[in-house]
Amino acid sequence: LEPKWSRVYETFGEDPKVVSEMGHHMIAGIQDVQEGSVPSRAAACAKHFVGYSKPIDGHDRSPSWIPTRHLYQYFIPPWRRVLKDVLTVMESYTEYDGVPNVANRYSLNYLLRYRLGFTGMLVTDYSEILNLRSWHHVVNTDEEATIHSLQEGSVDMSMIPLEPGTTGFRAAIEAGIKSNALTMERLDESVRRILTLKETLGMMDETLAMDDENIDRVGSVQDREEALEMARQSIILAENKEDILPMNSQSKLKVHVTGPTANSLKYQSGGWTWQWQGPQTDEDWFTYGTTVLNAAKNQSSWDVSYSCGIDILGAECTDDLDGEDSGGIISKFENWIGSRGDETPSILQSASMASDADYVIICVGEENYAEKPGDIRSLDLPQGQIELVKTLSETNAKTVLVYFGGRPRLLREMVDVVDAVLVGFLPGPDAGQAIVDILSGKINPSGRMPLTYPTFQDGGGIPYYHSLSDQCTSGNGLLPHWRYEPCEVQWHFGHGHSYTQFEYSDLKLSSDKLIYRADGQSGKSSDAETLDVSVRVKNVGNRDGAETVMFFTFDESRYTTPEVKRLRSFEKIHLEPGEEKIVSTSFSLYDPDFLSVGPHDDSHYVIQNGLRFVVGVGDEVNCRDLDQSSPVDCSEYVTIDAGDDYSSVCDAACRVWSESGCAEAYELSPSLCWEMCKSADQGNSVEWDWNYVHCIESVAYRLSKDGLKSIDECWKMQTACRNVFQSEVPVYSLDPAAVVLATISGLLCSLLVYVAIRGGFQNMRRRPSIQFTSLNFDTSID
Repeated sequence: LEPKWSRVYETFGEDPKVVSEMGHHMIAGIQDVQEGSVPSRAAACAKHFVGYSKPIDGHDRSPSWIPTRHLYQYFIPPWRRVLKDVLTVMESYTEYDGVPNVANRYSLNYLLRYRLGFTGMLVTDYSEILNLRSWHHVVNTDEEATIHSLQEGSVDMSMIPLEPGTTGFRAAIEAGIKSNALTMERLDESVRRILTLKETLGMMDETLAMDDENIDRVGSVQDREEALEMARQSIILAENKEDILPMNSQSKLKVHVTGPTANSLKYQSGGWTWQWQGPQTDEDWFTYGTTVLNAAKNQSSWDVSYSCGIDILGAECTDDLDGEDSGGIISKFENWIGSRGDETPSILQSASMASDADYVIICVGEENYAEKPGDIRSLDLPQGQIELVKTLSETNAKTVLVYFGGRPRLLREMVDVVDAVLVGFLPGPDAGQAIVDILSGKINPSGRMPLTYPTFQDGGGIPYYHSLSDQCTSGNGLLPHWRYEPCEVQWHFGHGHSYTQFEYSDLKLSSDKLIYRADGQSGKSSDAETLDVSVRVKNVGNRDGAETVMFFTFDESRYTTPEVKRLRSFEKIHLEPGEEKIVSTSFSLYDPDFLSVGPHDDSHYVIQNGLRFVVGVGDEVNCRDLDQSSPVDCSEYVTIDAGDDYSSVCDAACRVWSESGCAEAYELSPSLCWEMCKSADQGNSVEWDWNYVHCIESVAYRLSKDGLKSIDECWKMQTACRNVFQSEVPVYSLDPAAVVLATISGLLCSLLVYVAIRGGFQNMRRRPSIQFTSLNFDTSID
């Protein structure tokens, strides 16, 4: 997840596990029909496929620059989780590996449809087919763009079927059919998926009317209460120095509220609110909502004053609260005659009004944006916002920084000088109420960072699961600096404070081994094939609160450089003071999300026999430096046992034979497949290589694409990958006996070919010999 990207706020964060779980439950919420809900079903749309969140320079629609190994390791797992249930998918604006996704045969046909098994409807992003000409420059005309997209990919629907001045989607398809550039079979494929979707949603028999009684249920009081509760739970208490929060003094508090996002519904809601780039004003768009200022004024125990401080771009602002004199005539006069020096007058006015306050709430953030118009070159906020915070920190008041924005803008200069920080990101129209509920202590904060919040522009330490080899240097003075250490970040992934404290103890594992045996491999056993992990969590504070319990793993070493750590499971629990609960999870090597992509092939998940890892609990846990982690946070080492005869190549090859249905056709049992494969492998998967796997996958993919109507077609898989690609060709001398033998063999082969051509083998159903062959070069996958 690129921090500068203008669509960060449209994601669930940087972690594959969090994205998987949040995506899964969001899809269920959209698609599952519950009692009392609107009878018409809805189709969730998972987007954007694939790798869109990692543009090379952080600019929207720039090419995604993702190594294939990383694509499968970090980007594919969430898709594998949700594609089992989601009804529609949207492709992305980006180019993967230099090919626009909307016409990318690898990503849309092989990866999405074959490897991930998605059978639902695929829609384009806005105008992306036309972008093949105007943005990506891979075709010359709009008509070519439509034909090229349908030829190369598996798009079923264009988001914009007709745009003025262009060749429409329908007209281009008709032209493609007439010119034989497109086939009716390809058209039928998409029509079938679209009609299946409509049938699934009940659209074939549904009648809609604008006076439908269900329309009034949209935006109900209950919906707004639910949205407010989500906002409360999402806001992160990032800093609380000397526990200055909550603000619940027995006496009345003088509170000054200021900053460009303090009195704005639009800036706490962001882009895609009401319209693409977000609303331009609060008055013309919002029918409800509470700003921080309005919510603060509703606190009976607070005496609230307000100043604008600075505008959203860091320039001088003017207070205008329906004629209310927020600054006082003396302050305004002093600003007018320049008695405060060369600083921005509106900042000086804020400082004057805050001089006798108990607390100052400073709300900073970003203007509204969406997609490409939201591109930035730097993560820094405008200097005026920084100066506002620094100036107010010099008063005697306790200062609370509130950040509203769609991505992690750098806050380090502000964080250093304030007493507390709330990171809201974009909680929505009622964000102001949620913020004040937390500040006042009505709500105990429980939000956690969904990403690693950066300190600097360079992106060091991001994401949290970066490779161990990604380190920074430290030191003062001239280069070179010889001290290497983990890169500093503002807040780590999962960070977030509470008004209570939680204690972890009694971390338990069911075994010090995690066993795996491939189907057909000798010694298959159910012992320790699942690792059960549990920890006791207790609320040792004086008020109730929610804690997100996180389980991480730390690989000791791995043939591909291991990550610092990986989140494997998490659960949010609520505990009363003194209450405790045992939180449990389990790991299995039969879950591909627990595996890594290996060193010899960049698109298959493998098991490394003998690998050791540690389980750690808690957001701050670091089991790579046991001096920083108490024994309760980290387990002893767990060893992966896949058997001495394990071969990742054979595991993958036999799985392809089984899942294709062709193993059954040839009476190729799992044990026989394993035996034959190991014989060819000779215990060395490096020499035997993954080329055979790619070959049979390519054939199996074509068979699945053709429907595999009969197991008679399985001969293609056996023949194409049998003796065609020999790794070494032996050289013989011209021995007379050898020449005679070769001549007889050639005549015999010719006879067999003649018989085959005449149909002599058409009804042959006996199991032919299946040969696993060593290969030394790649075979492309169509």
